[in-house]
Amino acid sequence: MMTPEKGGSPLPQWIRSIAKSWPGRFLTKTIERYFLHSVPQEAAALAYYLLFMIFPLLIFLSSLLGLLDLDISGITSSLDALLPSGVVDVVESYLSYVSQTSSRTMLWFGLVFTIYFPMRAADCLMAAVRRAYHLPRPKNQILYMMKVLLYTVFLLVTIALTLALATVGRQALEFAGRFVAVPEAFIDLWSDLRFLVLGGVMFAAVGLLYAAAQDVRQPARNIVPGALAALVGWMVVSAAFSFYVENFANYTVIYGALGTVIVLMMWLNLTAVVLIMGAEINGVLASLRGRRTPKAMERKEKQDGKSLSKGAPSVGTETI
Repeated sequence: MMTPEKGGSPLPQWIRSIAKSWPGRFLTKTIERYFLHSVPQEAAALAYYLLFMIFPLLIFLSSLLGLLDLDISGITSSLDALLPSGVVDVVESYLSYVSQTSSRTMLWFGLVFTIYFPMRAADCLMAAVRRAYHLPRPKNQILYMMKVLLYTVFLLVTIALTLALATVGRQALEFAGRFVAVPEAFIDLWSDLRFLVLGGVMFAAVGLLYAAAQDVRQPARNIVPGALAALVGWMVVSAAFSFYVENFANYTVIYGALGTVIVLMMWLNLTAVVLIMGAEINGVLASLRGRRTPKAMERKEKQDGKSLSKGAPSVGTETI
C-alpha cells in the first residue's frame, strides 16, 4: 500500500508530473471550467433558444425556396454529411411541407421571427462566452444589443448564401463558365469542395461570435484556437451521435414520432456544449499564457470600484 509522503501529495510522482505539465494543466483547467461555469446549464438554455430558432428559420427558407422554385433535396443532401440523419429528416419533412404553402406572408412572418429567436440564441451564447473570458456585464446595453443584432443578420445572410452555394453551386459555375474560363475539372470537384467551403464559413461564424462578445479587440490567438476546436469538436460529436442513434438507440421505436424531436434536442444540446467549450478553451489558453493574474484582477476591481462577480463568477485562484 502506497503511503503519502510527509507534507506531500498522496498521488504518485508520475501522476503529479503529468498534472504539472502543460497538457495536464490545460485538461485540468478545462474540466474545472466546465463545472464551475455551469456549462451544462448554459448549454441547456442555449439549446432551448436554438430549438425555437430552427422552425422560424425553416419557415423562411422553405417559403423562399418555394417562391424561387429551388431544389429542397439539394439542401438536404448537402446536410447529410454534417447533421445526424434524424435531424435531416426533420428539416426535409418541414421544408417540404411549408414550401407547398409558401407565400409572401409566410416569408415575412418567417423573416421577423427568424431575426428575433436567433437574436435570443446569440445573446445567450455571447453571455456564456463573456463568462468564459471572465468579462462583466456590458455597460452599454444598447450598444451590446446592436452588436447582437448585427451578428444575427450576418449569420442569417451567411446561412442563406452558404445553402445557395451548396445547392446551386454547380449550376452557377456552369453559368459563369460561359463568360470566364472555369476548368471543367474544378466544376466536377465542386461536390467535394463545397464541404470545405461550409467548414470555412462555420469557422468564420464561430470565430466572429467569440470576437463580437468581447469589449475590446482581441488578438487572433485568443479567438482562433477555440473556434477551431469548436468546429472540429462539433463535427466529431455530430458524427459520433449520428452513429450512436443509427446503430444503438432507435428512439422512434420507443417514443414514436416524438423520438425525432428527442434526437433533435439531444443534438442541439451537444452543439451548445461544444460552442461554449470553444470559448472556455480560449479562456484556458489565455490563463496558461498568464495574460492576467489574480492580483492584477484585484487591482483592477479596486480601481473600477466594482466586483467582477456582477457579470461572471471568477474561478477561485485561477489565473486568466
